[in-house]
Amino acid sequence: MRKRFTKIICAATAAISVFGLVFASACGNLKRQAVSEKDTTASTVQSNGGFAVQTGDYVYFINGVQSNTADNTFGDVLKGSVQRIKKSDIAAGNYSSSLTIVPSVIYSGQYNAGIYIYGDYIYYTTPSTQKDGSGSILNGTLDFRRTTLDGAETDRDALWQCTDNAVDYRFVEVDDTVYIMYAIAENLYGTSVTNIHSVNVETGEDKILAYNVGSYLFDTADPANPVAYYTMSVPRILGESENYSYNQIYRVRADAAQSPREYDFSEVEDYDASTDPVYINYGDFAFDGIGSLDNQTEARITQFNYAYWSEKQYSLHNGGYNYTLNGYENGALYYTRKESTVNSSGIKYLLKDGEIDSDGNGRVDDGWDAVDKNAEAEPFIILTDNTEYKFIDLGGKTYAINANGDGIEKGELSDGVVKDSYPMVKGDDGSDATILFFREEETESGKNTYMYYSVDGANGYSFYRLAIDGGINDYTSYPQEAEADRSLTYTGVKILDLDACADWYMPEFVGNTLLFASEIGEMSSYNYIMACDLSKDGKMMTNRQIKDLGDKYDGVAEKIGKYNDETNTDGTEAYKNLSNALTYLWNTGDGEYLDELIQAYVDIEGRDKEYLYSERSAEIYHEFDKAEGDWADYKEGAKTLNGGAVYSNSRSYYYSVIGRMTDEDSEGLRNAYRADNMQSYPVDDSTWWEGLSTGAKVGFIIGMCAAGLVVIGGITVGVIFLIKHLKKKKSEGVSDAKIKVDITDDKNVNVYDDGEQQ
Repeated sequence: MRKRFTKIICAATAAISVFGLVFASACGNLKRQAVSEKDTTASTVQSNGGFAVQTGDYVYFINGVQSNTADNTFGDVLKGSVQRIKKSDIAAGNYSSSLTIVPSVIYSGQYNAGIYIYGDYIYYTTPSTQKDGSGSILNGTLDFRRTTLDGAETDRDALWQCTDNAVDYRFVEVDDTVYIMYAIAENLYGTSVTNIHSVNVETGEDKILAYNVGSYLFDTADPANPVAYYTMSVPRILGESENYSYNQIYRVRADAAQSPREYDFSEVEDYDASTDPVYINYGDFAFDGIGSLDNQTEARITQFNYAYWSEKQYSLHNGGYNYTLNGYENGALYYTRKESTVNSSGIKYLLKDGEIDSDGNGRVDDGWDAVDKNAEAEPFIILTDNTEYKFIDLGGKTYAINANGDGIEKGELSDGVVKDSYPMVKGDDGSDATILFFREEETESGKNTYMYYSVDGANGYSFYRLAIDGGINDYTSYPQEAEADRSLTYTGVKILDLDACADWYMPEFVGNTLLFASEIGEMSSYNYIMACDLSKDGKMMTNRQIKDLGDKYDGVAEKIGKYNDETNTDGTEAYKNLSNALTYLWNTGDGEYLDELIQAYVDIEGRDKEYLYSERSAEIYHEFDKAEGDWADYKEGAKTLNGGAVYSNSRSYYYSVIGRMTDEDSEGLRNAYRADNMQSYPVDDSTWWEGLSTGAKVGFIIGMCAAGLVVIGGITVGVIFLIKHLKKKKSEGVSDAKIKVDITDDKNVNVYDDGEQQ
């Protein structure tokens, strides 16, 4: 009986896949010219699921933030496409050497998962280019696709489609098979429920792994993790909505082929799995919250309880647990549980994947007891308020770090309690901070674990850096000059004025180069990817070096601003408009523009050459461009960027666009900086006649007169020739052609019809 109903559930799952979300089998490929070099290092992949995925030699990255409504014509897309660049080119500053691999808009309404590389393919999501019956593009639908790593072939049809472009999904791989694992709220049988699915991209089979889950978690720190945790309620009566007061935690992997348990639904009247499956669950028990329910002396154990499938006899005394999933990061599940008779919701527990699946086969170990493990679980942290912590292991100990309005604090976690907490960042320096990520780095001062965090004030994420592996004295003692480098290691240092999109993918490092979708200045309207190289002599910069770099960066703006304060002996401005011009040059590197601008005012408005800029101002502008004269100090330590030298008085020396901008966006960005710094061309609103000089007007009149005489002479000669030609024809007996008019009565045509007769 039980096996029969298991088969019915499997059949129901297949039926659900058909009339639920659409699978489109691949048929043929879209062809493009392959890139010249094959990536032979794709067996080593880092950061799958972000916006920049690394293989051994290359980085594949999304070329800027693009919307789902943008033109997504395959082959025409540059912004939002997938670009490939060599890691060695990034290190050498050859940022424009990228090649387009996927010429489609890479987009998702949520940014928990980005691009993935498995085998010889890159996997991604893109807005559909299909049209509905009225011809409107269905860009609210998300296509799940793949392209070969050389960019040569893309499946013509989507691997799978979803009408919800904000669906929570992952591309994951198990035993060399790629799956799309996703969770979605859907109405399949008249009731809206949340289900977890898995799609095999090779076969197109879409399975429901868990039907009507309470809550679920994918791994937020590792988007390639094929495991999900979720809670399920326990029904009192099959087929009805009433549930017991406790719930359960389950664990499932994307490749789960069937339920590990065989359920019996024979008591459900007129049960039909194809119209209402009642219960689908391919997961394994992690915890079962069953207890002594409803004041019964013995627990009622149903076929949905772990105890039902165990030969062990249980003595259950608690009132049952209700679990809440708090987080799942790097294979570690954080959860709380509330006992019906005791308020224990402030206790957070930790379950690591290695504890429950020690052999890593995707299934819970045979010896795992989902009931008794409740009693064995030790509190991970006991919370007295709603403080949100980040946890990290340092030197064999676990530390809890939290950001709040008073700064960022750190304390050792021991026996579920945060002890000896102290501030690492105080007051305004860390107010309303957001912890971005932790990273172990080696500088000339040694290895440290650093925290990158953002402080309010930018459009998106600002960047601060602080080593978090110090002791209390490192953060609370007054810095000594003799230990300036060490003290700065444990002091929050701001990284330039970097500003990253906060509602896109998290910034990523490639070696010592930080990549982020930029919202700096006018770039906030374009959001391309920028690279900030933080390396020094082959190693990561120390905080002292980052601070020195920032001081040099700020010093350029300070020196530019001082030109505004310089006056001549008569009190007039010494360097007319120079600060604005240098600010424009700082941002764009467009050294030729000033000469063009001056000439435009001379040509269009007839201005004196020094109308906009004094002669010395123009000279300083060119000195700035070449790092000479007033700016000669900034030539030292020049970098190479895209094959040319850049000096430290140029913004691109500190951070620059990586990849390629469209011509339209590049011109728009340049024009925006011109407008910001009053560097716009004069408007030529004169007529073409008024725009001419007096000499040009005289020349034009003389020319037109001469042209008129030529035209009149030509007409006269032509007339004389025509008369002679006609006379010659008559003398030869040739009559003029007559227009023939047909006056035959056509009885089918009413020449008096005014259009009103029928």
